[in-house]
Amino acid sequence: MKIASIQMSAEIGEVKKNVEKAISLTTEAVEKGAKLVCLPEMFNTGYFCHTGHFDNAYFKWAEPISGWTVQQFQSIAKNEKVVIIVPFYEYYSPGVYYNSACVVDADGNIAGCYRKTHVGWSGTGWEKYYCKEGYELPVFNTSAGKIGVLICYDRDFPEAARTLGLKGAEIICIPNGASISLKKIWKNILVTRSYENQTFIVGSCFTGRTDEEHHEFCGSSMIVDPFGNVVSELDMEESVVLADIDLNQVLEARLKRFMYRDRRPEIYSFLVRQENEI
Repeated sequence: MKIASIQMSAEIGEVKKNVEKAISLTTEAVEKGAKLVCLPEMFNTGYFCHTGHFDNAYFKWAEPISGWTVQQFQSIAKNEKVVIIVPFYEYYSPGVYYNSACVVDADGNIAGCYRKTHVGWSGTGWEKYYCKEGYELPVFNTSAGKIGVLICYDRDFPEAARTLGLKGAEIICIPNGASISLKKIWKNILVTRSYENQTFIVGSCFTGRTDEEHHEFCGSSMIVDPFGNVVSELDMEESVVLADIDLNQVLEARLKRFMYRDRRPEIYSFLVRQENEI
């Protein structure tokens, strides 16, 4: 099976223009044989949370799952028989918004929606003002395999990826909007997550700058196999990265090193005791 990661720039608030670009790159991936395509984090609105100020105008760009952006990719998925990971800024209810990713199956139906569980608030991003945290780490059964999704900052929490692995994920897609300062660590983290969980990982990144205080993104979209090998990757160009994968490699990796057999959950309870917090 051939899978693809889309790397693109996006203009803040230019939803139609950003979606048209994403459709063009998705079409290119499909024409090259991709059966799974993953787009970057909040690609339709642009990632506006790297900002030093609050602006309630950003909320107007949010869409429900049934909105225009997801519908465009439902049509492509159905017509081209391809699974598409569609990140978007989700309007859930009045005053409640999520940084989400819709999983559209190859029949055009929505397999489910992941809502980012680790939402940052720091000197480099004020996302928590704009987005509520999700509370589930689902795995979606699709025509391209069992797919889990993490979004950007989620990648930094090994417990999240391990949960997806334990739930049977064969592929973990990670739409990303990280800063160029994280370019090196982004690659290291994806290699580590794939190796320790023995899954394929598809990382899809923004590239270029935004108008929001001249923020620059890291690029480096890549596909990593269950042994921790980078199969294919980009640098900073807007493009499509593709790889031929064999899901049987998930089993091969797990019969080479027994990460799941040798886990010791009975000694890990400390990890989930909130009174340990620093």
